[in-house]
Amino acid sequence: RTNLFATLRRTPEGLDSANRLLLDLKGSDAPPRSNELSAVIGGYILQKEYESAYRLFLFSLTDEQRKLGGYIFNSTFEPVYSGKLFDWQLRDQSGLEVTFATSQGAIEGEGGATVRFLNTPVKNAALQQYIQLPPGSYKVSLAASARSLKLPKELFWSIRCVGPAGEIARFNIPEGTYNRQALSLDFSVGSAGCPMQLLKLDTAAIAESWRFRYVGTLVMHKLSIERLSS
Repeated sequence: RTNLFATLRRTPEGLDSANRLLLDLKGSDAPPRSNELSAVIGGYILQKEYESAYRLFLFSLTDEQRKLGGYIFNSTFEPVYSGKLFDWQLRDQSGLEVTFATSQGAIEGEGGATVRFLNTPVKNAALQQYIQLPPGSYKVSLAASARSLKLPKELFWSIRCVGPAGEIARFNIPEGTYNRQALSLDFSVGSAGCPMQLLKLDTAAIAESWRFRYVGTLVMHKLSIERLSS
C-alpha cells in the first residue's frame, strides 16, 4: 500500500486520488500510516500546492497532537515526533546533540529543546520546521536558558520563504549564561512570493574551521509565533 501512495504522489491527478484514499481510510480498520501521509504531504509540496499539504497535515493529527497546534507546531518541544514536514525535523549533525524533554516531567527549568555543543565547529544546526503563515504582521518569541554558551559564528533562528522572497526574519541567540531570557522579533509576510516558510536554527559558519568551536548548552523552553493586529 505504501508503494501505491509513493506512485500516486508523482502527478497532480494521482495526488487527488491519494488524498481521497486517505480520507476513506481514516475511519477504516486500517487507518493511514504516518509514512503514507508524509508521502502525500511531500507530493503536494513538490507540486507547490502548499495549502493542500498543510491541510492534509492538520487532518492527519491525532486528538493529542492537535493540542500542540499553532503557527509553530509543538512550540514547547514536547518529545512527540510524527516525522511529517510541518512538525519538527531533527537530523543528525556533527558537533551537537539535540534532545526534547516534556515541560511537565522535566527537572526545574529544563523543559524544551536542549542543544549541547561539543567543542567542535558547527556549520549547520539540526532543527527545522515548515510553517504556513498567511500574509500579515507577526511576532516570533523565544524563551531560552543557557550555560557557558560560546557561539563564535553566531546561532540564530531564521524564517525563509519557500519561494522567491527569501529570508524574512532572523534573530540571534546570545552567548553566556542566563535563565529564561525572553527574545522576540517583529516581522511580516508579504502577499507575494512567500506561500510557505521554513523556520530553521542555524549558524553563520561557511566552513567547519576548528578556530570557531561551539561550546555550552542552550535550552529553548518555548518558540512561538503570534499574529499582530494590523
